[in-house]
Amino acid sequence: MAAPATDKIRNFAVIGAGGAGKTTLVDAFLFKSGTASRFGKVDDGSSLSDFTAEEKETKHSLYMTLLSLEHRGHKVNLLDTPGYSDFVGEASVALAGVDTAIVVVDSSGTISASTRRLYHAAKDLGLARIVVINRMDADQANLEATMESVQSLFGTECVNVFVPDAEGPSFSKPVSLLDASAAAGMEEQRGALIETVVETDEAAMEKYLEEGEVAEEELRCLLSKAVTSGDVVPVVCSAAAKELGVEEVLDFLIDYAPSPAAAKGRPGRQGAEDGDEIMVTPEHGSTCIQIFKTVTDPYVGKLSYLRVWSGKLAADSSLTLARTGKAERLQNLLSVQGKEHEGISEVGAGDIAAIAKVESLETGDTLCEGDVVHLAPVKVPPPMVSLALEPKARGEEQKLATALKKLASEDLTFLVDRDATTHELVASGITNLHLDTILKRLKEQFGVEVDTKTPRVPLKETILGAAEGHHRHKKQTGGAGQFGEVYLRVAATERGEGFQFEDKVVGGSIPKNFMPAVEKGIVASLEGGVFAGYPVVDVRVEVYDGKHHPVDSNETSFKSAGSKAFRDAFLKAKPALLEPMVDLEVEVPASAMGDITGDLNSRRGRIQGMDTVGTLQIIKAQVPLREIQTYSTDLRSMTAGEGSYTFTHSHYDIVPAKLAEEIRAGFKAEDDD
Repeated sequence: MAAPATDKIRNFAVIGAGGAGKTTLVDAFLFKSGTASRFGKVDDGSSLSDFTAEEKETKHSLYMTLLSLEHRGHKVNLLDTPGYSDFVGEASVALAGVDTAIVVVDSSGTISASTRRLYHAAKDLGLARIVVINRMDADQANLEATMESVQSLFGTECVNVFVPDAEGPSFSKPVSLLDASAAAGMEEQRGALIETVVETDEAAMEKYLEEGEVAEEELRCLLSKAVTSGDVVPVVCSAAAKELGVEEVLDFLIDYAPSPAAAKGRPGRQGAEDGDEIMVTPEHGSTCIQIFKTVTDPYVGKLSYLRVWSGKLAADSSLTLARTGKAERLQNLLSVQGKEHEGISEVGAGDIAAIAKVESLETGDTLCEGDVVHLAPVKVPPPMVSLALEPKARGEEQKLATALKKLASEDLTFLVDRDATTHELVASGITNLHLDTILKRLKEQFGVEVDTKTPRVPLKETILGAAEGHHRHKKQTGGAGQFGEVYLRVAATERGEGFQFEDKVVGGSIPKNFMPAVEKGIVASLEGGVFAGYPVVDVRVEVYDGKHHPVDSNETSFKSAGSKAFRDAFLKAKPALLEPMVDLEVEVPASAMGDITGDLNSRRGRIQGMDTVGTLQIIKAQVPLREIQTYSTDLRSMTAGEGSYTFTHSHYDIVPAKLAEEIRAGFKAEDDD
């Protein structure tokens, strides 16, 4: 089959909270369009989207799925995404490959914090957004309450275009406010739509104010432009499980969502060519594609999902990988329909497909012909939860490292690193459930089992005062001996200034050629820690005197003397521990505010501010990292799963004396063992 024309393509990421009915809506689209011969259902495991064993078992989406359909001469690509915040990375990468986000919300009026974040991520990327209020047939369906939540959390640019003919079990179809005759008796709602749309065009607004009306064809044209620009976010409705409103919504998506040709110039397509900023559009000319997701498929091996931003991609093409500058042969070009793959000869501008068996490709990679272009990287939220890992079986360290590298390449929200301070192998993810799912794959897919524990917090040692230290290193063992003596001073520096070393020796009491050895000895103590086993930071050392022996002095002697003189001074200079502090932002329902602020206070948190966004409260605080290592589980418990949080490193601060003494006592006990 020939590649569809760019203006006949529509690309959607379907996002929203778990339970809102995203996957059901996608299955309904496939059935209504005739792509699927039966209506797949999540509950009985027949969904075309949730096809993995894990998804069938849990009855919710865990991974992004690509599905496509044909409707009214158009190709519609649908990226169905998980609704639970634990797997938000899958939704984030899907946004990088599309032009429009379909935001599915439940008709009860409750909108999760993760849905709000995804909506604004789509907005920041310059995507068109269309809100679908699903499950309008539910007993608790409430259009007014849901629209109030939508507008308070997403913005007043959201406006009803379809409204239900009835709410609850009596719902049978959506009514289009674009159709004056169909919307008879709904003048107030139709008037709100018209005003929102004409406000996006100055000439149309002036005409509307003068004449008090707008022609239906002009209204539809203005709406299409406003949806593409993001100035208007249409809100439509459905009851996907009963196939009500599905065809109307699908028609609306075809008519008003932008094609890749119409959506050109959004920030997500911005790239750099020879240092100059450019916009990669279908008219760019030469072929330019981006990999927005990689997975390991049980049948074809490594599978890389791609978007053709310009030109066309033919099977067996050779393109330059911008990251490496090397040519890559792309032989296995595939059309993907859920778990099914089919070889194809080419993919046109604006379309989505996949490449198999190219091991060098990574998520976010740009490949192009001609001049090298670097497209904007794929954005994902940072991981929030960490575990220290060790293989259960001895000798599997390399096998574990290889498996973790493959898993991290598939999921940008899963990071693995060897902590330079604690020397632990630390895996980080969005939530505990996210990490549990990955470790389950580690066992089942790669045959590696691990022991896990809470990672040690990377503390640091410093001093709060100043002191002098001295050590004489002297050994005599029959032949040439060892001798070196060092006098030095230590003092605290400003936080973040690090280590400073000064040679203040006069008169040659320590020869210049031995001073580097003195510094090496001090640096060795800095790296290994003095009183709790953590690196020492923010200290100035002045070596001001010493002694040497013309025969017995050597580098080893002065290295030892410098190290021990430093340790002597450090322990006299009010030693202290520093711990990492984070800027924490928590989103919770208003009803949970008291519990959350009280809990943050108990974690030694300092509240920095509070904001209200719709029905959510946002609390900003600075908290020690060690106090939020289990926060994901605790917050879920305190808010019945409705809370979410993000944090970023802020600075290092002094550990309270009592806690520091406990940490030091634990270190001394380990050292004695």
